[in-house]
Amino acid sequence: MTLCPACLAIEVHQLGAPGHAFLRITDTQRIKVSKAAAVTVSTFICRTCGANWTYREGKNVPNPGWSLHEKTPSLG
Repeated sequence: MTLCPACLAIEVHQLGAPGHAFLRITDTQRIKVSKAAAVTVSTFICRTCGANWTYREGKNVPNPGWSLHEKTPSLG
């Protein structure tokens, strides 16, 4: 997968690190487990290179912030 320069600049697993202007949000879920702090998980896709990103935030979240996932296969 070849990332665009903006995706290469994203700091992974750094809570509060910014994304970039060409990330399009695809989903957001707020997960609340009994007797635990809520976790918000948002997924994004880059409109430039197609990279799939997840952003996790909340108290005691393992690996908070941005994480990169496999690129979406192109259709056609």
